[in-house]
Amino acid sequence: MKRFPRMYAHLAQTLKRFLSSNPIILDLGTGPGLLSVELLKLIPGARVVGVDPLETMLRLAEQNVRQVPGGSFQTVQGASEHLPLDDSTFDGIVSRFSLPYWQQPDKSFQEMHRVLKPGGIVVLEELNKAFPRWMLTLLTLRMRMRGASARVANYHAEAYPHAHTIEQVIRFFTDAGFTIVETEGKKKEWRFIVVTRKK
Repeated sequence: MKRFPRMYAHLAQTLKRFLSSNPIILDLGTGPGLLSVELLKLIPGARVVGVDPLETMLRLAEQNVRQVPGGSFQTVQGASEHLPLDDSTFDGIVSRFSLPYWQQPDKSFQEMHRVLKPGGIVVLEELNKAFPRWMLTLLTLRMRMRGASARVANYHAEAYPHAHTIEQVIRFFTDAGFTIVETEGKKKEWRFIVVTRKK
């Protein structure tokens, strides 16, 4: 995924629009930390906490974030349903393509609400379940032709059965007490972004 930094940069830019200086940001489902890298490049003074259930991913994230001079990055092992973090800690939360692996999404959205400061922002990018399966197969082939590894390309096919529509994600947010700020992506596009604010 290092071949496609623009995807992470766009998400980081979206979050940056809503943050003040020196924010504390939660990268939920940080994986190899590539989104955290873009956050630290784009938002000087930011402190980023990467949470992931896999220790191997957290070690990889720490290695990748070292390329950002002076970046403040901390890893925490944990799951979205039970975040080992204090209440009202973060100015922003960002997550990319991790929702299909959350075991209890409703609880995960409540946890995001708990750890976010009042007025804080969540930017969530997800695979769209409304995207036709046959088109996803073509998209996966296109990714391989553009240099993505089989593992990266296959992620989408593996996640698809557990993906959600934008309407489902909006319901998760509103049920947890968030206000929808904006959305990006057409109803049947392969991915979408939802931006919300804690009241």
